[in-house]
Amino acid sequence: MQSLQAKASEWSGVKQEDAFAIDDTNLFEELGLLTFINLSTNFYTRVYDDEEEWFRSIFANSKKEDAIQNQYEFFVQRMGGPPLYSQRRGDRFFNLISAYPSFSFLLL
Repeated sequence: MQSLQAKASEWSGVKQEDAFAIDDTNLFEELGLLTFINLSTNFYTRVYDDEEEWFRSIFANSKKEDAIQNQYEFFVQRMGGPPLYSQRRGDRFFNLISAYPSFSFLLL
């Protein structure tokens, strides 16, 4: 069985070592907390204001503020900052495969 990372590399055309080059730089130190808060705020403002009702309905069960916080805390942690996301949500939520078992078909 091919790993998820190998499949992602194959399908995207991006070599695994290139994809993980992000780990060579601490982007949190380079960009700072406010950058990730602004990025997440701008993204979810557009999501919740989208003109397509069907798209907005995907997010109807979560508050915009919670979505923003979840995203920026996840990004901060992934990009080399403090483990804000894991501290608040628990380590199991940081592992996307365990958080989304319905996507196990991706491991095929």
